[in-house]
Amino acid sequence: MPFEKIEIPTPKEAFINEIKGQIIKGKIEIGEKLPTERELSEQTGISKSIVHFALKDLEHMGFIRSVPRKGSYVADFLRNGSFETLNEILKYNDGKLSYKMSVEIVEFRNAVEGYALIKLAADHSDEDIAKLRASVDELRAAAEKDPSISELAELTSKFHYQICELCGNDIIALVMNAFAPIGKVLWENCAMFWGAEGFLEQDEIIIGMIERGEGHEAKKYIEDIFGQFMAAFDNNPQILNRKSKKASS
Repeated sequence: MPFEKIEIPTPKEAFINEIKGQIIKGKIEIGEKLPTERELSEQTGISKSIVHFALKDLEHMGFIRSVPRKGSYVADFLRNGSFETLNEILKYNDGKLSYKMSVEIVEFRNAVEGYALIKLAADHSDEDIAKLRASVDELRAAAEKDPSISELAELTSKFHYQICELCGNDIIALVMNAFAPIGKVLWENCAMFWGAEGFLEQDEIIIGMIERGEGHEAKKYIEDIFGQFMAAFDNNPQILNRKSKKASS
């Protein structure tokens, strides 16, 4: 029987996970001052230098803020965090999305991609349509080989991110590319819900709307299909974060 490699966290990683976990769970409240580096070192048994660099990493992640000559405080990470902060929260939760977080990610994605659809439908070239169809053809070819959920999610997300890249707004493309590691979890959940055939049907409908210049209709369409996905979750919480190896499962 094969076993997966066991990864043992370093003292620095263990310290970061401990502090991050207590902040995410609310055991250390926003605005609360942390003990000094020396005190943290004494309490955890980790060297002061490791504590110092771990706190720097936590600050970069958006969980704490350092005030010169005053110390370190828990940051308002929900209001002032970054994509990296959200990614770290997902990592802490073993890549699982809460219902609230899923809704908020869908709303964000709909707003950004919806605007991209409006722009692309209003001003697109035959080459743009050809690129989108090539992505769909790639998905269709992969679907015939019984792809994994991860593979299916990657291919369908490529189609949607391509819409953002082709819309002519570089900032939208940049934001969505930065969002990709977080969106990966959502796309995998969607892959388990819709499967390859569902994705292919949706993509063809979206391309048709873009070709006809129906950007606002395309925006409403993606809002509706993701609304159906979240409504299904209301009736069956197991839809999100299910474990599955194949898209056909």
